[in-house]
Amino acid sequence: MNVPTTAELQDLYYRMLRIRRAEEAIAARYAEQHMRCPTHLCIGEEAIAVGVCAHLTESDKVFSNHRGHGHYLAKGGSLVGLIAELYGLAAGCCGGRGGSMHLSDLSAGFIASTPIVGGTVPVAAGYAWGEQRRNSNNVVVVFFGDGCFEEGVLHETMNFAVLKNLPLVMVCENNQYSVMTPLYERQPARDIYQIAAAHGLQAVSGDGNKVEHVHALAENAIAAARDGEGPQFLELHTHRWPEHCGPNEDDELGYRMPGELLAWKQRCPLLYSGRALADAGVGAEVLLEIEQQVGAEIAEAFAEALAGPAPVLASMERHVYV
Repeated sequence: MNVPTTAELQDLYYRMLRIRRAEEAIAARYAEQHMRCPTHLCIGEEAIAVGVCAHLTESDKVFSNHRGHGHYLAKGGSLVGLIAELYGLAAGCCGGRGGSMHLSDLSAGFIASTPIVGGTVPVAAGYAWGEQRRNSNNVVVVFFGDGCFEEGVLHETMNFAVLKNLPLVMVCENNQYSVMTPLYERQPARDIYQIAAAHGLQAVSGDGNKVEHVHALAENAIAAARDGEGPQFLELHTHRWPEHCGPNEDDELGYRMPGELLAWKQRCPLLYSGRALADAGVGAEVLLEIEQQVGAEIAEAFAEALAGPAPVLASMERHVYV
């Protein structure tokens, strides 16, 4: 298993921190009531998006789900475009039409996120089939949660992907919960990745909060898919800190076991990477510089996004098909 260099780990840390601080800024501003769309934040899960997307080229493609901000930013989507989209502004990545759960940035290779559980999975497979038929050497990555594993379309897609030997990487972010229902109340006691392996995919499981571990697993999976070895499956264990939908924490509701959220916070991806960088000799002043850089970048992005215009009424007729 390849280990990121110190320079690579520092870049991964920056990318994770950028997602974390962007999500925290969205949460802090949400109560202002100007973002008129539901938000599903990925705080606590940043290592998966960053570790996987680190190995993708601009021409590789990504599909996502309702909790897609991190995937979008990790693939190179515009931060200004994301923020403007949340506010329904014309500079949004979808012109203000989609909001938090409908993101797209074709220039970055981020094709689509949608709120329908499993909705992008067969579309990603179809896109991968198209890439294969074009002999493009591109791979397609689709992110989804453990709840998606209960959707029939996921299993149908795995079957088709293996049948056609598609250049598809399926990334299951197993955060243990579907809304407020824990995994053990929804699925039998078995490993998700082993079911994927039974479908014929090359499948592995790993710690989704250690970005260097995700980075290594993703490197192998993406290389294998690109080299014609067929679809790959990564089950990466993590945990979302906020409520399922919204800007707040909801641990007081009691659907988690006592102390569960705290235990996962102690396994924070940024804490892990910060310690690894310290062990590699990177000083605290470097991490502070990264923090300041990210803070300035996010403040500038909000200012630029909010200074932009609202969509004009005539634009409602665009992208409408009968």
